Amino acid sequence: MLKSNINLKELITTGTTFEVDPFGDDIQSDDEVSKEEYNKNVLEHVNMNCVGQFEDEDIYDSTEPFTTIASKMTNLIDNGGVKKRILREGYGNKPESKSIVRVHYNAYGEFNEEPFDCTYARKKPHQFVLGQGEVILGLDIAVASMKLCEKSQFMIKPQYAYGEAGCLERIPPNSTVLFEIELIEVIDSQAAQLFENLSLEEKAQFSVVYKYCLAQCAKGKDLFNRHTKAAIKEYNLAVSALENAVLEHYDDQVKQQELLYKLYSNLLVCYTKIKEPKKGCINFNKINQMCKGTTFNITAKAFYSNAKCLTMLGDYKMAKMRLQCAYKLEPRNQDILNQFKIIDEEQRKYKEKEKKLAGALFGKK
Repeated sequence: MLKSNINLKELITTGTTFEVDPFGDDIQSDDEVSKEEYNKNVLEHVNMNCVGQFEDEDIYDSTEPFTTIASKMTNLIDNGGVKKRILREGYGNKPESKSIVRVHYNAYGEFNEEPFDCTYARKKPHQFVLGQGEVILGLDIAVASMKLCEKSQFMIKPQYAYGEAGCLERIPPNSTVLFEIELIEVIDSQAAQLFENLSLEEKAQFSVVYKYCLAQCAKGKDLFNRHTKAAIKEYNLAVSALENAVLEHYDDQVKQQELLYKLYSNLLVCYTKIKEPKKGCINFNKINQMCKGTTFNITAKAFYSNAKCLTMLGDYKMAKMRLQCAYKLEPRNQDILNQFKIIDEEQRKYKEKEKKLAGALFGKK
């Protein structure tokens, strides 16, 4: 995946060569798939239209398949550099500039039925800030035209895609590309900036707090792989605001609890990752308390993360209990099975250390 500190618009206009890598060199989170799994999953998203076999045509024409696809589209901009065809209507307003958007997409080159990039195969939507040069210009233009839950196809000419440089072996120079995009979430990122300038009374209003916390949650998720401590800061700011919000309606309470549950879970994973087990356990205890007498259920990932924290703290008995809970929910999860071995090994080392310490004390006597 492209790093967030790379400005694609600048790269293309200056002619710099760069590569789109769906895996990159970021630390993988527990939810990311392996490269082997990605290569397997991507086969589920082949599009034979890209090589000239058209499902709704009787005639096979392999000369210019993108021309046929584009004929069913309308111009999104005057020069035809980006064309659009709606596959599924969405609803609501279109996202504004600087909104945080999350999309699923398949991206194809002409004469190649297999996507050169596929978020569905990664099982992880791509998140970016709209209109800030974090993606190719054509993708910015495309998503800005969409509504929530809309699914559309976009034909993007080279000057709005990867330009004269192309993208190494993935995309030849001066290539037109086809994106099939699904807009799954829009978050008003300016809500976080505006929140700081509000009065204390306005900051207590749940409708205001909720928008702010959604933006903080999105920022935290974006920072997780690159700067986990920064992600923790964003999550904790959201927790503090949510816990202090004034709830006037039952629906407000439901939305508050749902988002708090998500934030506590994210903080548990973050603190586990940076090896601060006490803080991780605090957030697990909040999750545990929240689940009592409600429809919330503790996930296998939460049990697993708590087991890792307890292992770090030397509470091996409780760690195994938590891990057993995770195992019941996901008995085929290899990470959970490996953690049993880690706990046994850590416990063995601890007993050996105790034995040596006792022997040293006894020898002194």
